[in-house]
Amino acid sequence: MTAQHLPNMQPSSDQSNLADSQTSGFNSRVLQSSVAAALSSLNFGWCLGEPNIPEDIIKKCIEGPVQYIRGLPTCLPMSNTMWGLIVGLVALGALTGSLVAGRAADRFGRKTVLLANNAFFIIGALLLGTSTTIAQMAIGRYIAGIGCGVASTVVATYNSECAPVKVRGLLGTMLQLTVEIGIFFSQLVATLLVDVPNWRILFGLSGAISLIQIVWLPFMPESPKYLVTKGKIAEGAKALQFLRPNCDITSEFSNLLESCSAVSESKHSGNTESSVFTDTNSECNVAIANKQKEQGKSKRKTASIHSVSAAKSPMSIGLVDIIKGKTPDVIWHTLFCTMFLMGFQQWTGAKGIVFYSTEILVRVFNLSDAQLRKTPNEAQWMTIGVAAAGIVAVFVSMNLIDRLGRRRLLLISTCGISISCLLVVIGRVFDIAALAVAAMFSFKLAYGLGMAPIPWLTASEMLPYYALGTLSGIASALNWMMIFIIGLVFPLLAKALNNYLFLPFAALNFSAFLVVFLFVPETKGHHISDILHHHGRSLHIVCSLSKWRRRRQDTQSFEDGSF
Repeated sequence: MTAQHLPNMQPSSDQSNLADSQTSGFNSRVLQSSVAAALSSLNFGWCLGEPNIPEDIIKKCIEGPVQYIRGLPTCLPMSNTMWGLIVGLVALGALTGSLVAGRAADRFGRKTVLLANNAFFIIGALLLGTSTTIAQMAIGRYIAGIGCGVASTVVATYNSECAPVKVRGLLGTMLQLTVEIGIFFSQLVATLLVDVPNWRILFGLSGAISLIQIVWLPFMPESPKYLVTKGKIAEGAKALQFLRPNCDITSEFSNLLESCSAVSESKHSGNTESSVFTDTNSECNVAIANKQKEQGKSKRKTASIHSVSAAKSPMSIGLVDIIKGKTPDVIWHTLFCTMFLMGFQQWTGAKGIVFYSTEILVRVFNLSDAQLRKTPNEAQWMTIGVAAAGIVAVFVSMNLIDRLGRRRLLLISTCGISISCLLVVIGRVFDIAALAVAAMFSFKLAYGLGMAPIPWLTASEMLPYYALGTLSGIASALNWMMIFIIGLVFPLLAKALNNYLFLPFAALNFSAFLVVFLFVPETKGHHISDILHHHGRSLHIVCSLSKWRRRRQDTQSFEDGSF
């Protein structure tokens, strides 16, 4: 069923017997749409993980000198520096893709952009699977990376806009969950296809994932929020009703129209209500109008995005205007939090493990060339185990994110990563292989709890809609720039620091813990208008030590029955 053929909404007289969609939770249709979109982020994870295990087969030709099978070389000998560049080029391509993805999604729609994006994955897979030169492999990685960048920006936005409020955090982690699943399966399949010439099939399977999405995603609706901002009120109502089956969407859709009313006013002159409720034949509009009449046309009493110069709020604001501060709301603090989390995420050291965990573990286990030729070997099995730990951690995060909150999970995550980095160093310095391996597992678990999924949520939860397209793309581009730098310099750091490789990452993660503690606010259960009401000003401390102590005292008093 396509978005154009969604079922009609229930008449307003019947809707009173249905549950309010604003209190609804997870359902099969939301799951279908989020998984269909998340196939792009699954591909993103596949592209990140695919070069890890076959590294020595490709660059060192450990199975023998170069030969040609059906016109294709069995390996492509290159230096460690060149291999680091090849690995990092997927991030450089993603940087390009993410810079245009946000604005493209605002113009053409989230679903349309995700479908078109599969062309980059398919072309990249074909180039990588048939590589005859280093240059061809580099171009293939770059083009596949463009697809990764678009996916990293648009999937989170689509899922967030389709999700019920109660499970927004849960579905927000879908991006990172499918990335981790993609990494895991790329490395699991690699153990079966690591030999010559089957490593080429491994790189080509990315195209197969894209074909599945091309078939599946057209049957899912476009984002209701996108449709409303484009003035497609009836289609937006149908899309929302499809995603909330057997629910009364009157209140939710009314709030959606209210939050997007500034967009309507930028297109139509006159009163907000007359511009929003122009489709008098829409049953949804009749129901909303009736409900508003019953409620005395009550408005939100909390600060809202469009309460500040609503009539002048544009549909989308460019980067230059944002830098000049020409926005209806002051967004400097929330912008800093978004950019910090997205930029720092890669300096946790996690992508170094994704790209080079096999090489690191080879050193931990002191494997010889003869042992490396035996596949799968100890290092490869541990690599798969580390990837599996990432999936487990994100599953745990999905269950905790709407209970403990984003801020608390970030604090637990950064602290856990810092300790894990120190344990890896201790294990390697004192030649305790078990400790080093266990610490890598704990690193991945701590990373998956908070620093993996939550940064991707921050843009949609902290930034107003009129700036989201521009700033989410820039935040994603910043993230990918950091991935490119890490992919390029990690082998150099490993060579220079050897056993002390993770020591600087321990310090960096502790610094991130302090930044999160001081500046990053909690967004769980808060509307974006509430976030901007409390933090719509310049950079400021959101939780001082004295406040934390008072909160602890209040909690203790409550537990002791003092209240």
